[in-house]
Amino acid sequence: MNSEKFDGAMRTDKRVGFIGLGLMGGGMAMNILKKHGQLNVCDPDEVAVARLVALGATRMASARELAAACDIVLLSLPDPSISLAIALGPDGLAEHLAPKSVVIGMSTDGIDAVRQLHAAFQARGISFIDCPVGKGPPAAAAGDLRLFASGDQATCTSLNWLLSMMGSTIDYCGPVGSGQAIKLANNLLSCGYGALISEAYAMVKQAGADLNIFCDALPQTAANSWPLQNVFIAKAFQGDFTPYFRLSAAHKDYKLAIAMADALGTPSRTAKTVLEYYTLATQAGHGARDFGALALVNNPELLRE
Repeated sequence: MNSEKFDGAMRTDKRVGFIGLGLMGGGMAMNILKKHGQLNVCDPDEVAVARLVALGATRMASARELAAACDIVLLSLPDPSISLAIALGPDGLAEHLAPKSVVIGMSTDGIDAVRQLHAAFQARGISFIDCPVGKGPPAAAAGDLRLFASGDQATCTSLNWLLSMMGSTIDYCGPVGSGQAIKLANNLLSCGYGALISEAYAMVKQAGADLNIFCDALPQTAANSWPLQNVFIAKAFQGDFTPYFRLSAAHKDYKLAIAMADALGTPSRTAKTVLEYYTLATQAGHGARDFGALALVNNPELLRE
């Protein structure tokens, strides 16, 4: 993978739109509004829209209305089916964006979906860049994301002025779908740790050992990981499941990663075992909680509501 600084110049004349103002999209959109000075926004969450409108953004009632008012549209949506509907549906972006417009997909949608988006937009003379992101909501709010851009490299370069408003590092990953591969590999690992952490915690608890030592010692050993410290010890083991990255999103990403591995013919045996945990946690009603709620499968007493 090639990481590089792009040199796209600032384009203050470009009309920019953002669809999807959730935990990640809200922070990204806020940074564009602050740094670009103009932004059209669309989301069914009226509170999220109002927050940006109060700072100068323009509310758009639909993807169709937004498309007619924009040269560049960014998407940050929770599921590939939603991305495809908004982009390619009868009142979607593809039907109403002008030729030579640009769509930037910031969502984790999987390789198949972004290739479908790319082909459909390309047929209409619209550029599509696949650009999922690394890090979480605090980094989105701070403009400190890592961006995994893929697609036509010249187009990616020309968009640096906009991408750099949201992230401190931009990786050019290769053809469309390459960004999805990197992002899904990241989530396969970071979300996968949770299943083992949950089992390890249950084992120590059942043995009657001191759980405080478990939480204090493991971050100082080779067992340490970002999820262990920041998702499980700092939050889940304290009964805090406030969403940083929702379990439903982790479940979706795990299914996308396994589908990609199966399509490529690469192993996914361990991932499929982890997926069982996410399925159980989702079926138990924890989808809207942080993905640390995976610990509740083996340690239901942690839920103190």
